[in-house]
Amino acid sequence: MDWPVFIVQWLHVFFGIFWFGAVLYGDFVLIPAIQTLSLPKQREFGSAVGARAVRVIVPVSGLVILLGIVRGTLFGPVKSLDVLTSTYGLTWLLALVAAIATFFWGYRVITPAVERLNEVEEGEATLPDGTPSPRLAAIIADIKRKTLLELVGFFVIFTCMILMRFGF
Repeated sequence: MDWPVFIVQWLHVFFGIFWFGAVLYGDFVLIPAIQTLSLPKQREFGSAVGARAVRVIVPVSGLVILLGIVRGTLFGPVKSLDVLTSTYGLTWLLALVAAIATFFWGYRVITPAVERLNEVEEGEATLPDGTPSPRLAAIIADIKRKTLLELVGFFVIFTCMILMRFGF
């Protein structure tokens, strides 16, 4: 067994699961659960989770990308630019571009959108009946759209990983 390849592959898959799983968990479990709390509790909990998430997910996603490059080039078939014109090379390149785009989308688009959510003053966040104000509702809808687009990026990456496993 080629242990360096095994270790790089194992870490690449592990960190990929961590990154994708964190996004899925956040989108479908954590955020909907937080929305059931009062606004002060949402902010307290959301701020703590958000700060921790950036400190953990940014390095993890960076490692996924770095290890994917190492796995495809140093320990893989992409040894020259000519390989990038093969089916495998094109799939690898698409996965790389999608991973980098997904990383930057999360960091440069979703993170600032969440920060805008926290800028809404408590007094203007809800209507007298307790429902979200139009401004707050619009910001939440915007974040949901942006996180769904992030999931499209993961769908592309995940599909490419499966295709590459079968030599495409």
